[in-house]
Amino acid sequence: MSSAPHTEASQAARSLAAALIGDPFYRAVTVACGDDETARLAMLEAYFALALTEGEQAGRVDLADAVGNGAAIWTTDAPAAQRQAAYAQREAALRVLLGEQGYAHFTAIVENMEHALAPHGLQDAWYLSIAGIAPDAQSRGLGASVLAPGLAAVDAAGAACFLETYNERSLPFYARMGFVVAGRYAEAVTGCDYWLMVRPPHAA
Repeated sequence: MSSAPHTEASQAARSLAAALIGDPFYRAVTVACGDDETARLAMLEAYFALALTEGEQAGRVDLADAVGNGAAIWTTDAPAAQRQAAYAQREAALRVLLGEQGYAHFTAIVENMEHALAPHGLQDAWYLSIAGIAPDAQSRGLGASVLAPGLAAVDAAGAACFLETYNERSLPFYARMGFVVAGRYAEAVTGCDYWLMVRPPHAA
């Protein structure tokens, strides 16, 4: 697990918000913002700050560069009790942050995606839960570089890993990182399809 200084972590939360504001999942959980994109960006910045904290406590966080132009957040093989405690802490904060409807969307989408994931036998795999690069810092190779340390750690652990994405355009990028599409699913709350991608264990 890497530890991010506070300033860079705050910038990383802003970068993730800017990168992922159009994603159907994040549109659905910020429904309380309506058409106010400034409010949505602020809500997502707070959302990703919580996710970064959870990653630091019970997973892995890698920043894209020294100024926090993006991040990758992983669920790892940390002890289950440690992961559950960190998740419960974030969930309690999300209930307040997202509001009743946004939190209801969050829990429903997570349940839908967990149901689709269950048959794939990935309970021991690492999970790339969030990855993004600030829009004005894209096309510099930061996407590959921010994933590299986590993938090296996955390989050192001899583990598989997986991700879920609503962005079909990202599939070739993740394929170059060794991920293979394992399923395409329709998600009811967002009304959008998403892809499950799995990377089998690689030799370290």
